[in-house]
This record gives sequence, C-alpha cells and structure tokens, in this order.
Amino acid sequence: MTTRTGGAACWVVGVAGYLILEAVAAAAYLPAYSYAHNYISDLGRHGPRAPLMHVAFCLQGSMFLLGALCMVGVPRNRRSRLFVGLVAANAVGNILVGTVPSGLVHIAGAALALAGGNAAIVAGSTLLMPSLRGYRLGSTVVAALGFLCLALLVANCRAMPVGVWERGSAYSIFLWQLLTAALLLVCRDGAALRSR
Repeated sequence: MTTRTGGAACWVVGVAGYLILEAVAAAAYLPAYSYAHNYISDLGRHGPRAPLMHVAFCLQGSMFLLGALCMVGVPRNRRSRLFVGLVAANAVGNILVGTVPSGLVHIAGAALALAGGNAAIVAGSTLLMPSLRGYRLGSTVVAALGFLCLALLVANCRAMPVGVWERGSAYSIFLWQLLTAALLLVCRDGAALRSR
C-alpha cells in the first residue's frame, strides 16, 4: 500500500465510520431524531448511544489528519503546512466535540472542525491534484457551499431547519474526502501529489 492509497483509505474509513456510528446513534435517539431539525451534537449529548457519537467525532478527526499526513508526509513548503494545519484544526475540533458534549469548549471545537475542514478543502485541492482543473473547481464549489451553510447556521437562518445548515457545513468535508480519496485511488498518471 502506497502512502497515497493509505491516506485515501484513512479518509474512507473515517467518513464511513462516522456515518455508520451516527446512524446507529440516531436510531436509538428518543423520541425520534431528525437529521433536518436536530443538531448533530444532540446525538452526543442525549440518548443511550451518545458514546458512539463521541467515538465518531474522534475517529473522523483522527483519520482526516492521519490521511493528510500519509499523503503529504512531513510538510516541507508553505502550501503543505497550510493544508496540514487546517486539517489539524479540524481534527482538534472534532476531538473537542467528541470529548466535551456541550458548552463553550464544545462550540469552539465545532467552529474549529467546520471552518478548518472547509478551508482545508480549498488548500488541499491545489496541493493534492494541482493538474486536475475540474477537481480544483469542484472542490472550491464544495467548500463554498460548506462555508455558506456554516454562515447560515451561525446567522440562525430559518429558511431551512438548523440540521440542514449544520450538516451542509459538515458533510461538505466528508463529500470532499470521499471524492478526493476516490480520485487518488484511481489516478495513475503521477499528477497527484507532485508538488508537496
């Protein structure tokens, strides 16, 4: 397994593990959990399977960072340091959210996870596959949607339920991880990771 495929595998495991654990926790939530109306963190505060969400947050953050480090190695230039730093901010945020289920530390962790993760999309798209213009453009669109959802969440916009905005800002990161992992696994021309 190369570092590229190892990093991609970490991202797939992180996202898939998170989504599975989230679904299992949501299934036990009483009276009923709504992906559209409830906050994601409600699953980590209430319900018989709250510990699964704690694991889910920590798993996703850790696998995002581990995968990024596998892909870029020791960051040698400013672009790779920026990317790893933003992914690390996401990881720290996720771990805080997973270990502190409510309060100001939890909110700070969520801000780090969402802002750091969406910013990492932009930084990573120009670093990991710089020759794929469509990939860079698609990544920028995904990050823009993530930031838009985050802004609407913070502004308490009522046009859509709160869970839609929060998930839009979190799932944008997951979508990009899976898209990038898939492209890295099938890319054979050496264009990926040529400028760490």
